[in-house]
Amino acid sequence: MSEWLATKTTGSRGGLSLPGRLRSLAADRTTVALAGVFALGAVFYFWRATYAMPLVLHGGESTAYNQLADAFIHLHLWVVHVPASALGPGNQYNPEQRSAFLLGYPDYALYGPYLYISWGPVPALLLVPAHLLGFEPSGSFITTPLAIAGLGFALMALRVMLRRVGRSAPVWMVVLAGLTLTCASVLPYDLRFPIVYHEELLGGYCFAMAAVWLGASAVIDSRDSLWRLALMSLCIGLATGSRVTLGAMGLLLVAVYVALHRGRPTLSLLAALGAPFGVCVALLAAYNQARFGSVVDNGVPYQINGISTYHAHLGELSFLAPGLWSYLLAPPRLIALFPYFAINYPQVSYPFALPAHYASLSEETGGLLPMAPLAIFVVALPWVWRRRPALLGSLAPLLLAMVAAGMLSMCFVAYEVYISTERYETDYMVLFLFAALSVWLALACSSGIRRRRLIAIIGGVLALWSCATGMAISYQEIEQHPGTWRNLVDLGSPLSTAIAEIAGHPVLAEVYTPNIQRNPPDYSNLGTEVTGFSLHQGTQADITIVSPNAREEEFVANTEAGPALPAGASLEVRIEGPGGALGLFRLARDGDESRLRLHLNRGVNQFVLSLAGEAGVQGAPESEAESQPVVTFTNVALAHG
Repeated sequence: MSEWLATKTTGSRGGLSLPGRLRSLAADRTTVALAGVFALGAVFYFWRATYAMPLVLHGGESTAYNQLADAFIHLHLWVVHVPASALGPGNQYNPEQRSAFLLGYPDYALYGPYLYISWGPVPALLLVPAHLLGFEPSGSFITTPLAIAGLGFALMALRVMLRRVGRSAPVWMVVLAGLTLTCASVLPYDLRFPIVYHEELLGGYCFAMAAVWLGASAVIDSRDSLWRLALMSLCIGLATGSRVTLGAMGLLLVAVYVALHRGRPTLSLLAALGAPFGVCVALLAAYNQARFGSVVDNGVPYQINGISTYHAHLGELSFLAPGLWSYLLAPPRLIALFPYFAINYPQVSYPFALPAHYASLSEETGGLLPMAPLAIFVVALPWVWRRRPALLGSLAPLLLAMVAAGMLSMCFVAYEVYISTERYETDYMVLFLFAALSVWLALACSSGIRRRRLIAIIGGVLALWSCATGMAISYQEIEQHPGTWRNLVDLGSPLSTAIAEIAGHPVLAEVYTPNIQRNPPDYSNLGTEVTGFSLHQGTQADITIVSPNAREEEFVANTEAGPALPAGASLEVRIEGPGGALGLFRLARDGDESRLRLHLNRGVNQFVLSLAGEAGVQGAPESEAESQPVVTFTNVALAHG
């Protein structure tokens, strides 16, 4: 929409009037298609961000960025003054010696008698006006506008790029390209929980996408006014102030300079591109110096969390191999239940021994190529640039800079951090996708007819896969709204049944109860990663089994009576299935195997397992007894699953 915003509303200089420009945009199929994608994406982002936390302007005072915004207003950089009683003789960085006061501030940085936050400060600066008006927004109120605005900038950048590489692209390719940026960007995953880690990432994403749009407009539309270039530089600086890894996007400034410097005053161009970014970096360095006495120290070495042995080993070359495996190659796992894909712990698939100081279990992570295989088109970017330069034209240096910035960002987090985590892919995923989409669209719109169709179909299939996996990992939890999750499971029952039919046996797909134990599943496991659970007074276990046909099956587990079982009471459970109660079962008390016989219908079967008899008698137990299990199940499985 930048075209008509930048055009005079009168025709005095030969341009269309504002109504004429609006009619022109309405007739532009690309604009209409991407506007539709934006509307759908914005609604989905809003729903996803508010799924776990309401969108409110009050109640977020305890969140880290609200605390930092309040600190800025009061002209200091720390967020909590730690009382002397909480800084006893023990090592407060050791979880076993940490005071109870500090347990309430996980991942805050303890330096002297103050707690700081190690996340980029820019999102807190955005909150300062709200605080001055008396508001303290919830986390969802912080993440939602950033995500939606960032998506808008990303689709605007895509629209600009399409004028160079996809003028003849059919509408379905335009829509699919827009959906890929919407769904495969890791944003749906981030928006599940509006917490400080994701607020930081989305702040960086929003400003990074604004910079990409401004840069693409500059090199493609020759919209190279110095103020636009300075704004691009400022956006990259603000992205860096949110996520320091996005400082690699400074390479885009170099690419824009290379594209525009001929025939223009060099000094003014360098000043517009370099000064705002440089000022932001200098202010960030001063911010670190004022807090920790070092321009490059953001507080990560001083974080207080459950890990005491790894912070001394930040940044080791041996971390690169497992980190790059996680971020590039770790595959998702196919499961029999909605949403059908689940990211796994990379160590399950990593083929080599982990380094000595690498965490034995990272967070769940899916690699770029298995999760968004459309990115494989990036490999063709250097070939297109050298052999068929007319396809990309002035856009090529910018795309190469995006790929280089993405690689630097990926390598930095792989080298610096002793674990992998899916959320870090927000920094670079979209940069790769822009390059891949541009190459796909350029080749599909310029080759011979047969080759063009083949490229379009291959890219379309890879884009659909990228959208499917990106959406799937945004449904990793059922705790907040189990009813909604159950409805989605029921809708997907035909596909779940087909997966069980291919497997040839029933699949123990899900066990949900407040007290569960999990193990990382291997890739042959189509079902739950839950290996055990316990039932307390007043709790139940929801068990979901997908069966290829109607049959009898046994739910098998080792069962042991817990300390909350009344003395002399029998240990019995009740199972209710799709057709009502299946009956009562007496369990082994001493860790021996128990078998619960179930009747399965074809498709998705949902059962409720609860305490029965004397074991399930509700009384008014002491609070300590409430926290103790009545029965514990281990090694849960299906007899023939």
